[in-house]
Amino acid sequence: MSKEADPLRALVVDTRQISREKLAEILKDKVMLDLQTNSFMLVSEVRSHSTGRQAVLISLLAQKALSLLQEDVVDAMSPKDLAAVSGMKGSTIRPILKRLTSDGLIVRRPEGYAVHVSAFARVAFALTK
Repeated sequence: MSKEADPLRALVVDTRQISREKLAEILKDKVMLDLQTNSFMLVSEVRSHSTGRQAVLISLLAQKALSLLQEDVVDAMSPKDLAAVSGMKGSTIRPILKRLTSDGLIVRRPEGYAVHVSAFARVAFALTK
């Protein structure tokens, strides 16, 4: 059976393309990406009006966006990096990360924490709460 004739091919999606579209929709007006320094900034309104949970999720999504734009950028962040970008203390961020991990919204990797592509819809929903 050829690859084109395989009925399972109908189930295959380009997750990187879905990621880009969904990320752009979620992050619009929330972050500014700087490709020169491979960094991002939370828009001031987001930084001052978001819950800690929302700030962490937006930050991890921004890092995911950077990793899609720049091949040498990892999509995960350490608690220390999240604290630096969000302005929160590590003692505040670590319980949030633990809860987001147990809720299945993020994953922990050796490089740090990241949003898995399969959780984008749930993360988008969590950001509206």
